[in-house]
Amino acid sequence: MTLSAVWVDTSRLRPSRWAAEYYRKDYTDLEDFLESSGQRLVPLGKLGRLFTGPFGSELPASMYNTPNGVPLLRVQNIGDLFLNEDDLARIPLSVHKEIIRSKLEPGDLALAKAGRLGALIRIPEHIPECNITQHIVGVKIDKGHVRGSYLAAFFLSRYGNFQLRRQGVGTLIKYLGIEETRAAKVPLPDRRIQDYIGNKVELAEQCSNLANGLLTEAKDLFNKILGLNRFQPTLSLTNTIKADELSYRLTSEFYLQRYFDLDAHLRSLGLQIKPIGSLLREHIIRSSTPERTDDGEVPCILTSDIDPHEIRWRIPSLRVTSSVHKAHTGRLEELDVVYTSVGPPVGEAAVTLRQFLPMAVGGDVSILRHGKDLHPGFLSLFLNSVFGQMQNDRYSRGIRQRRVYPEDIGAFLIPVLSLDNQNYIGDRVVQYQDLREHAINLVTQAKADAEALVEGTLDIEGILSGKLKPPTEDEVLGQQRGDA
Repeated sequence: MTLSAVWVDTSRLRPSRWAAEYYRKDYTDLEDFLESSGQRLVPLGKLGRLFTGPFGSELPASMYNTPNGVPLLRVQNIGDLFLNEDDLARIPLSVHKEIIRSKLEPGDLALAKAGRLGALIRIPEHIPECNITQHIVGVKIDKGHVRGSYLAAFFLSRYGNFQLRRQGVGTLIKYLGIEETRAAKVPLPDRRIQDYIGNKVELAEQCSNLANGLLTEAKDLFNKILGLNRFQPTLSLTNTIKADELSYRLTSEFYLQRYFDLDAHLRSLGLQIKPIGSLLREHIIRSSTPERTDDGEVPCILTSDIDPHEIRWRIPSLRVTSSVHKAHTGRLEELDVVYTSVGPPVGEAAVTLRQFLPMAVGGDVSILRHGKDLHPGFLSLFLNSVFGQMQNDRYSRGIRQRRVYPEDIGAFLIPVLSLDNQNYIGDRVVQYQDLREHAINLVTQAKADAEALVEGTLDIEGILSGKLKPPTEDEVLGQQRGDA
């Protein structure tokens, strides 16, 4: 629990910071740990050049969709180490050259200056250069002073992250001040310690890059077979239909022309088209949400824990006891597809991996158990695609909160691909999720190492002697590369 009021010694007060939140006890406790760690603390400003991007007037949104342009990073692209390339803006090369002082290159850091304070990414190798908006702080790493991947791990750890969150100023929206960010304190251990921690971060990046490549391969074949580039549904909000096309659904939205266009497109593929429910080995499972318990150890995921091809099971919305899990109808099995049935977000799917288990779902998450003719990875990709999303839009009910029921999901039409094509697509989707899990595990380990360094529990002697080594590329990626 964070105390709402604390006593602050006058020696801690800073003339430039009179906001009470700055002196929260959890912040001052972390500051004390850092100061008493015995590590050499160096201001971030001495480890690289810090800057922000130009004001918005210099980068109007009309420039953001420049074909083959230079990537422009915005706050929505900043994740936890990994760049979110969805909705990545691109600007003309000529404009990029005009604002070249805010250029970032592979290995540099980008910190969210507004919104999600504490979020940061390292620029990946496949982006040779990019630029940033005014809402991001760029850090051009001085590689002679610090290993950038170690620096990223430290600022993702609680001893680095709190310094970024603490510096936020503003009432409605918190902004990160660049001068205060320059003053953030970084422990600078022996380079071999930096290498040990940084290697895990860089291996995590390799896992993420390989994962993204596999998902791209899966989507490319999926889009080719299902003719995504040829699918152009009608946008009209009115339609005239025949009487025999009416069903039990009497809402006008259900009969918009775009949904008939979708049906026609799927049937034009020359593939067998079936309702999803007919390809599952049992009825779609929809359970109730069990009560929260203080001693629960089994994750119980809700809709907020699911994104396309991702389940946030490590810090779930709910935990239940083993006895509750055993009696719960929403128990998950390996390779089950979980689907958000109530939203927003509604209509997002992911595959349950072995390492997630035991795990359960709440009442707003549906469980789809694939049959022998349906690969779970392919099913997940289909549900997350425009073809699945449109059917979710069509069948979901409600005005403020949309909801699809098991019988609705079971009625969605899906093309039955050959097993070879399904396996090619589906295996890559599952491998994508698995590699992303490896990446998250490695980042978690690197963060824990950075925290252990501050707390004096890191096996420094083992690292310096070479007895303790980080995982190797072959250990983590060998099997996945062989499967791909």
